[in-house]
Amino acid sequence: MKALEENTIEQIITLLNYLEHTDLLKNKDILRCLDVIAREYGGKVVDEN
Repeated sequence: MKALEENTIEQIITLLNYLEHTDLLKNKDILRCLDVIAREYGGKVVDEN
């Protein structure tokens, strides 16, 4: 997977945490968002549940 800048990763984490804590995003939606981001950089998110 291509490397993301550390600052970009922190911004993504902060945004997803905010959306989860304000009930604007559920865990399943977070996984979907992470999958889209990961695929953009050549990887994928695997949901083991």
